[in-house]
Amino acid sequence: WTAARVAFKVLGRTTIIGHDNIPKSGPVIIAANHLSYLDPPLIGSSMKRECVFLGRHTLWNNKFLGWVITRCNCLPVNRDRPDRAAIRAVLDKLAQGLALLVFPEGTRSRDGRLQRGEPGVAYFVTKSGAPVVPCAVLGTEIMWPPGSRWLRPAKLRVVFGNPIFFTPDSDREEVVLAIMRAIAALLTEHGRPSTPAEDRADPA
Repeated sequence: WTAARVAFKVLGRTTIIGHDNIPKSGPVIIAANHLSYLDPPLIGSSMKRECVFLGRHTLWNNKFLGWVITRCNCLPVNRDRPDRAAIRAVLDKLAQGLALLVFPEGTRSRDGRLQRGEPGVAYFVTKSGAPVVPCAVLGTEIMWPPGSRWLRPAKLRVVFGNPIFFTPDSDREEVVLAIMRAIAALLTEHGRPSTPAEDRADPA
């Protein structure tokens, strides 16, 4: 956490906005847009709470990387099929009162626009009862864009919005849409006009 925090402060001149919107205790889901591989460590090091991440199971094929990310509270998930073990592990972590960082888009955006939100985040929300804190990340696609091998200096911003509360019987499509709209609103407020793919005529 300390190494990442220092590195991002030096390389990215990171600005963190709205950290007080994150509940100080109890389960919470941080839902953010996804631009770069840098997003998980950037957001995690921008928080003062212990955070759990999800990572594609193939990342553990590299033994050293798997060793590192396991010790950073990253849980493997098989995105090629329903992964009940991963779902149980996530819900257990939330029941323990930890924070969960998710990227509803499921993968990095290649053009910076918000992609359609996946239903998995709504499942975690309705099953755990945890509030959702929307999060906007800006600048990581410049520091380390998809396909690039090298980091470059860039101004970074992490913006946490007000918590959103849902009931266990909330419609899951409406949960996803509310989360994506909240992320889009934060991006727009901070200089990146955005519309959720669900609200665009061209959702691709």
